[in-house]
Amino acid sequence: MYRIDGKRISQLILEKNLEDFKKYKPNLGVVYIGNSPSTISYIKSKIKIAKDYFINIKLFNYDENISNEDFLNEIENISNSKELDGIIIEKPLPERIDLKKISQILDYKKDVDCITLKNYGKLITDNFIIAPSTASAVIQTLKYENLDFTGKNVVILGRSEIVGKPLALLFLSKRDGGASVTVLHSKSKEIKSFTKNADIIVSAIGKPFFLTGDFIGTNKPILLDVGINYYDGKIVGDIFSDTYPLSSAYTPVPGGIGPVTVATLFQNLLILKKEYGR
Repeated sequence: MYRIDGKRISQLILEKNLEDFKKYKPNLGVVYIGNSPSTISYIKSKIKIAKDYFINIKLFNYDENISNEDFLNEIENISNSKELDGIIIEKPLPERIDLKKISQILDYKKDVDCITLKNYGKLITDNFIIAPSTASAVIQTLKYENLDFTGKNVVILGRSEIVGKPLALLFLSKRDGGASVTVLHSKSKEIKSFTKNADIIVSAIGKPFFLTGDFIGTNKPILLDVGINYYDGKIVGDIFSDTYPLSSAYTPVPGGIGPVTVATLFQNLLILKKEYGR
């Protein structure tokens, strides 16, 4: 059992692309509503890293009471900006905001988190150039740790459009190795019967300490925690620490998939800049 260091992997990804970051100097627009501490913290971490890798970030902050119509108009204007190479819409968003409509308005050439139908739809094939940053971060974590998942039994907890669904497609992709994938969710029955036979478990269910030791079988699975939860004033994952000794490797929260997600987002920005840049 060993702890996977997401910060180390993040740095390896960024350093690998350093010369291209320096050459292209991409511009990223970060759009967010309100000023929640978690969102601000996440944006600050992006800005800190961006400064070291020749990435320019422009912030677009809107009042938490902005209407759906006004916000969509702003997204359209930002999407048409010739100054930006990429745009990310920070989540969570208020329920009134129509994310589906945003995905239709946003220019796919600037869609760094792969929310537009043109980019997202390509995941069904092996012909995609970017993938949603968190899902991609899970795959990159395994690859940088030389943890082969070809033919392995992978269980994904969570079926969101941001993580669960695209991650299943990445694991199934011939390009990424071709695992056998089971996606479980809140209405799934007998979850433990699946997790106990898994070689890899990815938890993206959004419940603090959901996965405990009694979900783990005897085959020492790899545990990848994508959960970001606030519990007792701290950031915690979906996976309880009593599972770690039962695993062959695990990602902590914080310091696991999170840093790799930021690096992958910047890598997506660079890919779009090189592919479609001004």
